[in-house]
Amino acid sequence: MTPSLHQPFARGTGLAANNKKWGQTMFGGLFVTASMLGMLRDFIEKNQITAPECLQAMERYSPTSRLALDEWSQLLHMIALRHPRPALGLAIGACVAPKHVGIIGYMALSCNTVGEALLRYARYQRLVYDGNPGSIMADGDAIEIRWGVERGTPGPLVDETAIALFISYVRFLVEEPLRPLLVTFVNPPPADLKPYTDFFGCPVHFADTVTRVRFPISSMTRELRQRDPALMDLLSQQAEALLVALPAADSFYDRLRSSIVRCVHDGIPDLPAVAGLMAMSTRTLQRRLQEKDLEFNRVLDKIRSELAQRYLADKHLSFTDIALLLGYSEQSAFTRAFKRWFGVTPRDFKRGIGR
Repeated sequence: MTPSLHQPFARGTGLAANNKKWGQTMFGGLFVTASMLGMLRDFIEKNQITAPECLQAMERYSPTSRLALDEWSQLLHMIALRHPRPALGLAIGACVAPKHVGIIGYMALSCNTVGEALLRYARYQRLVYDGNPGSIMADGDAIEIRWGVERGTPGPLVDETAIALFISYVRFLVEEPLRPLLVTFVNPPPADLKPYTDFFGCPVHFADTVTRVRFPISSMTRELRQRDPALMDLLSQQAEALLVALPAADSFYDRLRSSIVRCVHDGIPDLPAVAGLMAMSTRTLQRRLQEKDLEFNRVLDKIRSELAQRYLADKHLSFTDIALLLGYSEQSAFTRAFKRWFGVTPRDFKRGIGR
């Protein structure tokens, strides 16, 4: 049950208290994009921290690789040993920049409003932080983004860094500072709450059942301040460029193609979603397809296969990135589809490109 904005949270026992010591294996299979290591480097440099062992550990990763959540936790704690201070995670998260969150950061810059950017974030969160999945829901006059504990509780430093960078990036996108209505953590309360209320600019509660951030629903229509033409609609432009190989078609086919590309990126490449974007009923779209002697799944497959070839040529994208960008929930589903299209695996195809 979601707490009322006007009611205090119950102060139960913090779930994080049962965590193992950092550095032990706790979250097998969970990952963070290595591009976020740039945020740690920037923080270390900005604060003139002497942490050679931390920098050396980070050198093992390229910007497109992924590191286990355990290793991310260890790096944060290595910094904490060299630079102890209250609310350290907030200070680290405040250093976030688009380059630190990879494609998801640039995708946000292609959105028109805060609400659109948050929906993109919810869809592609796994590209940056593959931990507890997030969800977005409306609750009266508020929009809430929440993360549960089904995959574990990484602990205060990891959680606070993640939420601080999330809030910092949302603020980066808008002209005027955007204040949440409420922030909660599953971890036990710190000795001093003031750094948290100062940073988030709203009430902050601990020992909750989920981690959550609430925004006023009115803020969802706020326009983004930075829409760099070189980055705007990066993926859609790339998609359109590679789709020119498709046969010339009428305006209906052009609308169909553009709508499918958008639905693929949004993770819902099905007939009802495409029909909705084209402002027609599913039945009407089916009839129009029949009139043009087109089959929806074949058109979708063709578009996905063309997108896959272009994405595999991009050295900045991992196989997991590409699978999600093509609307697949798992990399294995993408691999099966790709092998059906081309007779080889994506890895073998990529090796061939590099020759």
